[in-house]
Amino acid sequence: MRIAIVGAGLIGRLLGWRLNEAGHRATLFERSERDKPDSAAHVAAAMLAPMSELPDSDAEVYGMGTASLPVWRQWLPELDVPHGFDGSIAVAHRADEPLLTTFERVLRARSDEPPRRLDRRALDELEPCLAPTFTSGLFLPGEGWIDNRALLEALADRCGEIRYGQAAPLDDDDAFWIRRRRSPLGAPAEFDAFIDCRGAGAAEPGLRRVRGEVVRLRAPEVNLGRPIRLMHPRYQLYVAPRTEDEYVVGATQIESDSEAPVTVRSALELLSAAFSLHTGFAEAEILGLDSGLRAAFDDNVPRIYWRDGILRINGLYRHGFLVAPAIVQAAMNEIDLEVRRCGSASMAS
Repeated sequence: MRIAIVGAGLIGRLLGWRLNEAGHRATLFERSERDKPDSAAHVAAAMLAPMSELPDSDAEVYGMGTASLPVWRQWLPELDVPHGFDGSIAVAHRADEPLLTTFERVLRARSDEPPRRLDRRALDELEPCLAPTFTSGLFLPGEGWIDNRALLEALADRCGEIRYGQAAPLDDDDAFWIRRRRSPLGAPAEFDAFIDCRGAGAAEPGLRRVRGEVVRLRAPEVNLGRPIRLMHPRYQLYVAPRTEDEYVVGATQIESDSEAPVTVRSALELLSAAFSLHTGFAEAEILGLDSGLRAAFDDNVPRIYWRDGILRINGLYRHGFLVAPAIVQAAMNEIDLEVRRCGSASMAS
């Protein structure tokens, strides 16, 4: 089956890869140029943290996240992408200890595997960098991280042709011809099916855009091997490790569709919070201040559905990397059903 995927972000590339592996032929359309990526996946911290997200997500997202972890463990070595699954740690400064206690209570009530309380000695064994500043923490087993940009590059060579600088039209007229597998002039259409993976770029009913901002740092004086969350009255700071002493630091989540650069306020908050986590961040190099728009529906739950003959995948919110394998598998199931339907229709005709 010849399949056009509109949007070469995380889901578009993963889906193209898996479709090609299944014997289909995928072609991706990406509006941005190759050297100017603007997808939310390019900006993301790419943490795989279903337990950590429980206070701000529902059981469906948690279920998709936990189901996706073993799939990532299979895919990432095959793709040769840096990653880690050594768990994550949540900490809080002394004044914010009640927030850590509340966080722990929620996780124990809602997760399949409760977090483990860490005293200073246990914290020192897992992440020695944290012990001088924090006396306790929570260990969340099984959680991890992915080098998001390395993953996108690895998938670029496996997901099929990517037509950069092109935005394939997906209006009602196109959907009419897609359903009939013919072009308006009667010639065979180039593709048998279309999948819309544009995320925040799609004009789907009920879809909103949520802005996120991160800073990428190179900090040789910091040695963290796991994702770290710092509890705070206004936000949760997260630090996701990368290779070669690099880290992605984020916290901001703004209900805004602004595509403007990162604000001074956000940059100061991120950098100040990172310094309060570990003083070694004071000497870090700032590699980039990036912002991106993530798409979400009102319930913050991803959706996969057909409309006007096009398979739509959207609303991944801030859980894109966490739930991606489950979303891709569900989309693959929809494509398989469409292949069977088309086969049955051909035989009937």
